Amino acid sequence: MRTLFIFRHGETDWNKEGRFQGRFDIPLNETGRKQAERLREFFSLNPVEVFLSSDLARARETAEIAKGELDVPVVLESRLRETNLGDAEGLTQEEVAVKFGPELLQGWRSIGLENQNFRFPNGESKAEHLERILAGLEQFLGSTEYSRIAVASHGGVMRRLLHHLLPGLSTPVMVGNCVIYRVDFYEDGSRWVVHPEPL
Repeated sequence: MRTLFIFRHGETDWNKEGRFQGRFDIPLNETGRKQAERLREFFSLNPVEVFLSSDLARARETAEIAKGELDVPVVLESRLRETNLGDAEGLTQEEVAVKFGPELLQGWRSIGLENQNFRFPNGESKAEHLERILAGLEQFLGSTEYSRIAVASHGGVMRRLLHHLLPGLSTPVMVGNCVIYRVDFYEDGSRWVVHPEPL
């Protein structure tokens, strides 16, 4: 069994403004850096062997701060990036509703299986996003022997994973900045088990 501690990056100015970030490379703000410092405390008490991070700056910087004094590598993985939101990127939820209609915004928020192929114009679907997340994680696990891994990612990444691994959830998971979930990976049959409450 391998244990992954998957967490969302710290706050950015676009988070604060309620903007869809997607692939935009927005840095942490001061609040986000302070949130990442609290992750440093967690990992000093729960050490890991490696930090695997999305290559976007907000996740990468969060991982570097969270690593603290641990003498472990930070490995970048582009497949852990946030969803490609296409033409919705950079817009607030209100602007998205005006530009694309409230039905499209509701489709994006929905966790129902009928909306897994939903995408904004010129973006990727939820199903495509999940496929690349799992591919990135499983390739990393298959090519290394680390047993305790910290994973710095994004809100959409964590929601895709949590809803995939906890199909009984009936409401969308709200993932705050720097919230951590523990996920165990069993190599016999590539079985994933998520602990349903954040740490």
